[in-house]
Amino acid sequence: MLLVYSGRHKAASSWSRAILREACGLLGLNMVTVIAPEQWAPYGSLAELVRQERVDLLSLTNIQQKHYETLPPRRTVNVIRDPRDIIVSGYFSHRNTHAVQALGVTWHELPEHRRRLRELDVADGMLEEIEFSGYFLDHMNTWDYQQPEVLELRMEEQIGDQVAVWARIFDHYGLLVPPGAVGEWVRMAAVRWRLGALGEPGRWRRALPAPALRRLPRSYVPHTVGRHTFTRLSYSDRRPGEVDEMNHYRKGVPGDWRNYFTERHRAAFRARYGDLAERLGYPAD
Repeated sequence: MLLVYSGRHKAASSWSRAILREACGLLGLNMVTVIAPEQWAPYGSLAELVRQERVDLLSLTNIQQKHYETLPPRRTVNVIRDPRDIIVSGYFSHRNTHAVQALGVTWHELPEHRRRLRELDVADGMLEEIEFSGYFLDHMNTWDYQQPEVLELRMEEQIGDQVAVWARIFDHYGLLVPPGAVGEWVRMAAVRWRLGALGEPGRWRRALPAPALRRLPRSYVPHTVGRHTFTRLSYSDRRPGEVDEMNHYRKGVPGDWRNYFTERHRAAFRARYGDLAERLGYPAD
């Protein structure tokens, strides 16, 4: 069965992909990341890309419901974030650090938006970002949050209790051994050996001993969370909450929108998106 990770722009998707990529490497699964329709255009459809490339785990960003529904039988994790925090995080990222090109896709609208943001002060730039973010937030608005195969999560949960939430994710995918299974230390020893081999790009598949791991030990979850920390991913000695506006991992904490949204921004957000935040379960204030 296809495994799907549906992330949202500025909802810790880079962090999540790093953890999933490592897990797939350990298990010999083929993980493919899709961030825009241009990537599946040569195949005719997203489902055909999955079939031709023999994808085991499909990582999606900003996927629309209508495209998601074309996929074969799947088991999915969908992660959202407070849309107002997406706007604030997007403002700093789009102004300073976000790549114009990624995975062979060119974000044609970003250079002009970046130029505009740099011309404006923060308050007016944030108003520009509210409108610009429609591409991400409108997809959250039309997503079906009642799909039985989907584990719905919030980024705020994911970064708040990381070990527990990642255990839920891996369990939902069926990638962890059952609780209480024997041989935990043997599996973890195999994981540590393979992690060393994974550090040599292009060589790990030939180096891995048989048989391959079919599931990951449960002690792998705190191990991988401890290796993929905010401090390590930001290549700094900062902790979450310490700001570097020129780093892709700028701050790493939820609720930052309250530091930037004035009544003018709240009104602009509501005029554009209505009660989206409340419908997603986030408080109005």
